[in-house]
Amino acid sequence: MEIKNSADLKAAILELEDRKDREKKQLAKNINELTESLKPINLIKSTIQKVKEGPGVGPTLVKATVGVGMTMLSKKFLFGSSPGIFRKIIGSVVQMGLAGLVARNTPSLKPPGKSLLSKIFRSKNSIIRR
Repeated sequence: MEIKNSADLKAAILELEDRKDREKKQLAKNINELTESLKPINLIKSTIQKVKEGPGVGPTLVKATVGVGMTMLSKKFLFGSSPGIFRKIIGSVVQMGLAGLVARNTPSLKPPGKSLLSKIFRSKNSIIRR
């Protein structure tokens, strides 16, 4: 748009302000969608959906379960329930990184995970029996 006089300038300013408002609304919408997709329940739902659609349900289910469980626990242990937005963002980034790491290394993490779970459940059962 070529601006030749003050009327053209005002029209250009209005057009840019409208564009700014549209882009601001779109950005807010994208952030809300991202926040929703990173909630644990939605991660679980999307993982279950991927398991249903893909071949090899058993190994994929194990990977998904271990990955989601480990990332949720690690985020909770590392960052707790911190109120700061910066810590929440860092926690989500760490959670996503750990999810990828666990997903790629599930076979090597399986034996230590099984022994840890058996120790946890054995100790709880021994407490209950007393």
